[in-house]
Amino acid sequence: MQRPLVFMILAFMLGIMVTSVLKVNILVAMGAAVFTCIVAGIGIIRTWRYNTWVLFCACICLGMALTTIKLSVVATPLMDFKGTNIQATGIVIDQPDRRPEATFYKLKVQQAKYGGKIKKVSGILRVKVPEKTKRYQYGDILRLTGYVVVPEPPGNPGAFDYRTWLNRQGIAANMVVKKSEDIKVLRRGEGSFIFRIAFALRNHLESIYDKTLSKEKAVILKGLLFGTRGEIPQDVQLAFNQTGLVHILSVSGYHVGLVAAMLLQVLRLLKVPARFTAPVTIPLLIFYAIMTGLGPAVLRATLMAVLLLLARHLGRQNDWPTTLATAAGIILAINPLDLYDIGFQLSFVATWGLLYLTPVLNNLFHQIPKSIVLLITVPLAAQLATLPLVTLYFNLVSQVSILANLLTVHLVGLIMLFGGLDLLIGTIYLPLTSLFNSGISSLIDLFIGLVQFCNSLPSASFYIPTPPLWLVFLYYVLLIFTFYLFQFPEKREKVVGSHQQIEKYKTLVLVALLIMTLWLVKPTHGLLEVHFIDVGQGDSTLIITPEKRIVLVDTGGWQNELLSGRGAGEYVIVPYLHRLGINQVDVLVLTHPHADHVGGARTLIQTMSVGMVMVSPYGLQPADHIDEGYTELLQEIGKLGIPLCSARAGDELRLDSELLMSCLGPEDKFIGTRSDANNNSLIFLLKYHGRTVLLTGDIEAEAEKNLVENIEITNIEILKVPHHGSGFFDPDFFQRVSPKAAIISVGKGNRFHHPSVKTLEALEEVNSKIYRTDRQGAIILSTDGSKWLVQTGK
Repeated sequence: MQRPLVFMILAFMLGIMVTSVLKVNILVAMGAAVFTCIVAGIGIIRTWRYNTWVLFCACICLGMALTTIKLSVVATPLMDFKGTNIQATGIVIDQPDRRPEATFYKLKVQQAKYGGKIKKVSGILRVKVPEKTKRYQYGDILRLTGYVVVPEPPGNPGAFDYRTWLNRQGIAANMVVKKSEDIKVLRRGEGSFIFRIAFALRNHLESIYDKTLSKEKAVILKGLLFGTRGEIPQDVQLAFNQTGLVHILSVSGYHVGLVAAMLLQVLRLLKVPARFTAPVTIPLLIFYAIMTGLGPAVLRATLMAVLLLLARHLGRQNDWPTTLATAAGIILAINPLDLYDIGFQLSFVATWGLLYLTPVLNNLFHQIPKSIVLLITVPLAAQLATLPLVTLYFNLVSQVSILANLLTVHLVGLIMLFGGLDLLIGTIYLPLTSLFNSGISSLIDLFIGLVQFCNSLPSASFYIPTPPLWLVFLYYVLLIFTFYLFQFPEKREKVVGSHQQIEKYKTLVLVALLIMTLWLVKPTHGLLEVHFIDVGQGDSTLIITPEKRIVLVDTGGWQNELLSGRGAGEYVIVPYLHRLGINQVDVLVLTHPHADHVGGARTLIQTMSVGMVMVSPYGLQPADHIDEGYTELLQEIGKLGIPLCSARAGDELRLDSELLMSCLGPEDKFIGTRSDANNNSLIFLLKYHGRTVLLTGDIEAEAEKNLVENIEITNIEILKVPHHGSGFFDPDFFQRVSPKAAIISVGKGNRFHHPSVKTLEALEEVNSKIYRTDRQGAIILSTDGSKWLVQTGK
């Protein structure tokens, strides 16, 4: 068998995937692994004929066994403390993750105190503490008092599963610590000596940048050299994402390669004998990997570099598929669930693309000097290899990725080189760093400027709908086959036949690739879709017309989001639109000036093209019950040049030839009540081939009574229940509307106790089918004009 290790690692991966899909008992998995490994060992000794398949089964069972063990470690008694305050004692086992709003620690718990009783428990918590709290380090033993949170599964289709992400890192739950008085240091200096030294050195080196450079320059340099991304501004991160350069801001194989090349060059300049190259370089690379946090991409690159250096040192032949498989096997043996880590997948697939696709691309452009053609073929190979995964996880297609890489690749190397020299000088004598700082600042300005220039180009990037897994698999099959066809004739004709047959295969492959591209970019359904998005305690309704016009009614909003700009818009609304391949909102409707309905609008207008914003006239002038930050939001809409208009009862919005949106409220005269902003919400009635949807904002009894008395709203099919199911409703309202389905947008365990029991009873009296976002996640309705189809996110 050629490359048996590759074969074995693929079987091991298959075992991990089987265990992730099927619930396998840990004893059964371990028993199967032991049995098959014994049989495989006997088969190797006796040279059985079917040893290959026995070994394949043994690797599958081994993958299953290690995965079940890893999953069992996560399921600890810590999860039993969900929703309670406990006192936990444990050791910090990783470098703190610093963000603008908080700092996160990974705490390996040793004991917990709850209800006056101390209990020994094991498991890992991700602890969130306020940003202004004193910072703690790896190896500190802490006693903390906080609230334990086990994240709920996502309510929106395809949304980031935070709970699963935690579990794959071995983390059982989160803990939220509110103030510094709730944290006490018991001991310091525990844990691995090497890790303590590595993290202490990293903190010292990062502090040099913090002391000698502006905050903006310091965070970029810390991201480039050490992978510290938490402090990088949101707009900068977005620019790097959309230009395909996000890997540069987190230490990856590219950075490890640069460090390895610099180390080898320094040893060459110092005329160190070749026999000492590997013994000197390998420990330094491992130490650098520890400093940067041993992420999957760093670990992959470091392992491959170590294996290649060892092969060279021992005089063995290098074989990149075996080296790549070995690196994957070591990482997955440590944590099998890393197979599902996005960084792991992108790192290995990109490396495969560079090693497999680049030589073929170079051969196609053999007339061009190699030094020039590599600047194009290397980023092109990486982009071709990672495109399906990037679209699967981020829905993003960057058309300027090659240009951006071409413009910045050497600049990044220069910044890292001078940044490293700056650290060396700063360690010796801090004031001398001023000699380098102006030059480094200029390089960073040029770097960021080039990235923003690429991102500002027309159609620099766009989002497409999430592709199905079968399409991703088909893409890779066609990609491999296509590149095989373009290899040297003496290789390909052995497999696919004569020249005429090869040309036919080429045509078929190109046609298949074209069909896939058209399917992704221009999907057509011809349906009216109404998405009631799960935003927690808030409201957001997405309307996709049959002609693919996009109307978004409200944007949800989390606490203080109108002021901070971070919350539902960034984490829920914009990702939801991107997963559907939506790049522009034609009309954004803000029903009334309350943060739980409009908080996400700031992020939306900053990151997406918006054709028009429609608001309630209530809130355009100073009035009561307007949430802080709403006026500033309207001003920002004006600064961005987005048309802003107000709507009243009698207005119509017709973006589609067969869909009518009629505004039913508010009236010309505002309704004066205990809750003016709510009762003067925009109200819309959608009509499409006899199908009807009533969107009611947060209206309460007074506005509902006005609708009942003055407007014909009988036999509504779909009702967005007013004010999250509040108990302040008019008794005749639900009787008159009599909806077939009632949608309640509400957050689980909200402090308002929505929905009210009275509201639920009133809906049941009129035989409405009740859907709730807190229980069923997003509620997605679609119709061709004849009947409704309902899907839920959970």
